[in-house]
This record gives sequence, C-alpha cells and structure tokens, in this order.
Amino acid sequence: MSAPGTAGPDVVAGPDRRLLARTLARHAVVTAAAVALVCALVAAGVWWLAHAEAERRAEEVSRRVATAVVVGLADRDLATAGPAGRERLLADLAPFRATGMVSRVKVWLVEGPTARLVFSDEARIEGLTRRFDPVLAARLDGGAAVVLPVPDDGEHRYERGGGLREVFLGFTDGAGRPARLEVYVPVDVDGATAHAVGLLLPPAVAGMLLVAAAVLPLSVALARRRERERTERRDAALYGLAAGELARRDLARRLHDDVLPTLAGAGLMLDLAPARPELLDRARATVGDGVVRIRSVLDALHPADVDAAGLPAALAALAAGGDPPAAVVTTGDPAGTLDDRGAVLLHRVASELLRNARAHARARTVEVGLHVAAARARLTVTDDGTGFDPGRGPAPGHIGLLLVRRAVADAGGTLEVRSAPDRGSTVTVVLPRRG
Repeated sequence: MSAPGTAGPDVVAGPDRRLLARTLARHAVVTAAAVALVCALVAAGVWWLAHAEAERRAEEVSRRVATAVVVGLADRDLATAGPAGRERLLADLAPFRATGMVSRVKVWLVEGPTARLVFSDEARIEGLTRRFDPVLAARLDGGAAVVLPVPDDGEHRYERGGGLREVFLGFTDGAGRPARLEVYVPVDVDGATAHAVGLLLPPAVAGMLLVAAAVLPLSVALARRRERERTERRDAALYGLAAGELARRDLARRLHDDVLPTLAGAGLMLDLAPARPELLDRARATVGDGVVRIRSVLDALHPADVDAAGLPAALAALAAGGDPPAAVVTTGDPAGTLDDRGAVLLHRVASELLRNARAHARARTVEVGLHVAAARARLTVTDDGTGFDPGRGPAPGHIGLLLVRRAVADAGGTLEVRSAPDRGSTVTVVLPRRG
C-alpha cells in the first residue's frame, strides 16, 4: 500500500496559518455584521416600544387629569365661566403641574363647526378658534382618548420644544354643549430608548460574542474541511492527468521495448528472405508473436468487462500480472451477493490497491482475499511494505486511496485501513448485498 506521505511541519504550517487567518477574519466580519444587526434590531424594537409606552403613559395621565377636573367643568356653563372658574381650574391642575405630569391644559367649547379655546394656563391664547377634524370629533364623542404628536404650527407656538404628546378627551359642560379637554403630557422617548438600549444591548452583544466564540472551532473545522475538499478535487484532477501521462509512457515503453524490436526483426528477416528462404517461416512466426504482444497491450488499455461470476478469475489475473505476484484466496460465490457493478468496483479497487503496494510500498509479499457471504462481500489487500499513518492526510498527488474510499462510499460500502510505519498495510472493503 502506498504511504500517503506527509509534508514537513514548515510546509503544512504556512498554509494552515494562512487558512486560520482567513477564517478568523471572515468569522470576525460575520460576527461584527451579526452584532450590528442585533444592535439595530434591538434599538428599533426599543424605540417602537418607547413610543408605544409614551402614548400609553400620556393617555393614562390625561385620564387622571380628566378625573380631577372634568367633574367640575361638567357642572359649569363654559361659555359664561369667569375668572373665578379659571382660578378653580388652575387649583385643580396645580398638583399635576407641580409634579411635572402635565405641561399644559386647554379646554375647548364646541360651537357648531368650530371650537373656541375658553381656558388655557397660557392666557395669551384664550379665545382662539379652530376646526376639529370630524373623525377626531367622532372618536372623542364616543369616549376615546386620542393621543397625537404636537403639531408645529401657530396654535402650538407655546408648546414647542419636543418631548410632548397632546391628548384629547371629550365631555359635556353644564349647559349640555360638547367640549374638549386637551392635555399636554411630557414624554422622553429618546431618553427612554437610550436607557433601555443601554440595559439590553450589553447582554445581547455579550451573548452574541459568546456564541461566536463557541462556534469558532466549528467555523475553523468547516473552513479546513472546505480547503481539504478543494485540495482533494485539485489533486484528483492532477492525479487523472498524471495517470493519463503514465499510461501513455507505459504504452510507449512497451511498444518500444517489446513490440517494435520484434516487428523490426521480422522486417529484417523479410529483407533477407530472397537469399535465405528459410527465414520466411521465422518472419511469419515473429510477426504473429508481435500481434500477440500488441493485443496484450490493447487488453491492458481496455480490460475486459468483469461480472460477478468472473470476479475471482479477474482478481487472480490482476494478482499474477505484476511484481511481486500476489496470492489470492476466494471463498463464497460472488454471483449470489454482488451485481456486476459491485464486481467491477471491487476489481478496480483491487487494481488500485495492488498498484499502490507494488509501486510505492516496496512490498515483498501481497495477499488478496475475497470473502463472500449472503449479506456482503469483503475484499482485503494486505502487504508487508513500508506502511504509513492512516490518521494523517495524503500529501499532494497521493490520493489513490482517497478516491477508492469515495468510490466505495458512493456504492454504500465501507473502507477500513490498518497500517503503521514499517508495519505493512491492510485495506478492507465491504460492499453490502445489492438488490
């Protein structure tokens, strides 16, 4: 069996360090992108929740204000309320304004299609009129509390500066006329968002980093596996090219060393035949021998198809056709377990393993075993050659055993290698019963 070979530490360390550096850089970029995405999602979610909470709080505060002041307002005719009524309303609002729960309160009296501002703690805008949106009016008359951002217009020139929500509630005054209570509630959406993000992001980012650290070994292993597969595919292509070149060289050698001298000798004898007629028979025999030799070359290039029944004989031919010759032991009937595709695969596997043992392992003896049972067929090739460490990957160009393993796996079988340096090798291939 050919030892896969291993490169020296300096040869392996350089590419492995580069692969590790690329993997770490790629892992860091992916981690940074994931952390940035999580931060953006957390910030967006917190901002949305902060806005929802601001509106909920504004409505809650406005309803508490309404509970405190609307009862008194509902007993009065807002159209004729004087300074005393205004002072009373300011007194009712004082606790809310002192604690900062409310920034401003306005009371509107609906007069047909418009509403008139009859009270505000900012006296300069009292008497202002406006048109209310019919949809907003319908919602207020239905008992809803409507929370809106504060518009940037002349009516709200004293409520500018941000951080406010205006809440409208509808009620009826003492004269039975519809009225609107408008409450301005300060909210700090940006501050709440920043506070929540400050609380949530550190553990979220820490969790992401821990996950990234935990999967880093897996990322490195996958990168090494992908790199190994790319190397194997490249080596497989080089192996195929090298195999073709070796086949051409072997064909040229056999023609040059074996066939061509025979045919050249026959040609020389034909040239001498007019003077020596007895050479005709020798030339004819020599040509016939050359034809046999050419046919053997062609048979080697195009081996006959192997079927299950003929597998033992085909293995015997392989074993006898090289140096050193291999002993073959066959038990059982392959035709009862293997189909022809399985027989062809085992024949090709045996050919590759014998070639390795003869070409690279410097083996003195090689044994081939085929043991067939009802459920499976087992092929073993054993040599007493140099051996190798099966736990180390093949060096570039030494991938024959790897290709064998893949072919066996594709057929649903298994391949096991037992070897050690200077201890020889045993390769066992098991194919399950087909059909």
